[in-house]
Parts: sequence; C-alpha cells; structure tokens
Amino acid sequence: MHAMDELAAQTDSYFLKTKAIVGHFGDRSAAYAVFMRRPVICAPRFAIEFLEKTAARRGQKFDIELSHPEGTWVGAGDPILHVGGSLHALVDLETVLLQKLGPACVAAYNAYAMCADLPKVAFMAMDARHCAGAEMAAMMAYAAAVGSAVAQREAGAVGFVGCAADATARSQLAMTAYVLWKTSRRRPTVIS
Repeated sequence: MHAMDELAAQTDSYFLKTKAIVGHFGDRSAAYAVFMRRPVICAPRFAIEFLEKTAARRGQKFDIELSHPEGTWVGAGDPILHVGGSLHALVDLETVLLQKLGPACVAAYNAYAMCADLPKVAFMAMDARHCAGAEMAAMMAYAAAVGSAVAQREAGAVGFVGCAADATARSQLAMTAYVLWKTSRRRPTVIS
C-alpha cells in the first residue's frame, strides 16, 4: 500500500471529507495547538518525525513549534506543540499525529511514576511482548527512556536500564543517555 493510501486508511473519515471540501472550495492557512487531556511528560519525537516526513513527501513546509522540551511536564490541556501550514496538507494528519504523540507522552508519564515510586528498582522494559508491532515497541522504549530520565533527574531513581529485545534495547539505552544529557546538560555515565 502506498504511504498516502495507508495514511488515508488510518485517518478519521471526517478529516478526509474536510480535506475534500477544502480542496474543492480553496485552501487556507491553519494553526493547530496539539494537547493531551491529562497530565503527561513530553515525548514528541515520533510525532515530529511523522510531521517532517509527511511535509517532505507532500512538498510542504509545516511550522512546528515545540511548546515543551522533551522530558518536561505538560499539564492537561496545555499545548505540547503548535503546527501551522496549509489546511489541505494538515487536516488529514490529526488522527495519526495523535497516535504518535499521545501513547508516547502517557507512557513516559507512567514510566516516570513507576521509577519515582520505586527509586531503588532497576526496571527492564518488556515492550517487545506487550506491543502491537515494531513501531509501537520502539515508541514505548523511547517513552520509557524519557520517563526514566525525568525520574533519575528528579527522584534519583535507577529507572529503566534496558529492554527485553535487542531491537529496542540498543535504542532505549542510547535514548536514555541522550535524554539524560539533554535534560541535565551534563554527559551521563552509560555502562554497556
């Protein structure tokens, strides 16, 4: 299936109808404020990559402004990011965009809570057996790294130390090191 056909198959039908109407009557600039309805920890990597890749495929330029840095707290209803551009080019992206942002942010929040509540426990992410496919496993490993880094920074927690599967273990450890470095502005010690 072509990437655009696959996107349409995963998009809420009213967004596809809106895209057709906008295509018929004329395009306008649009600005989206993307938020979660509950408190989360910002874990936007998959969502931003999706927007950037889709913009490139469509020959568009989206203005993407991250309101909260990765690994920071975001209150319920507070925009995580703002996206601007052509309504025709953006309207059919909302469903998949939220699929790439919401689960990662909620999982990062949950990973933080686990690590902060049990700060002396070293956690192993078991994403490979509890996820619906490789993309979700990678997203959950990323979220565990983000939430774990916040718990390490704020609660002195041991946090997540690895993953059960090689495919996500390498990326999770690398992401943990990167998030720790980015949020603490010092280079962490990583034991491999």
